Amino acid sequence: KNHLTFEVVMTDSYINYDDLYIPRKIYKHLLPTVDTAILHYRGKEWYASMSVGDRRRFKVGWKFFVLDNYIKRGFVVKFTLIDVALLYVDFNVQVKEEGTSDYNPVEID
Repeated sequence: KNHLTFEVVMTDSYINYDDLYIPRKIYKHLLPTVDTAILHYRGKEWYASMSVGDRRRFKVGWKFFVLDNYIKRGFVVKFTLIDVALLYVDFNVQVKEEGTSDYNPVEID
């Protein structure tokens, strides 16, 4: 099964605020009831609330994920949509540091 992905180059605003835009190619697959994202990274899970309506974004919890994982400006964060449920959505997350070509290995339990 081909999973949908999107990549974001981190900017100051993505790091400093609980606000990250989710592209339409992703959110058009989500049910209107989905209001939580579960971010799977390095064998752990983080929760971020999602705005509902026309423009989907990660909100509260996003900044904590960024800070907790020392994600800096210029890093590339790749999201892979792995599961869509009624109230939440699961993303596997990979992080690529600035100037490197490899993502950190993903651990799937």
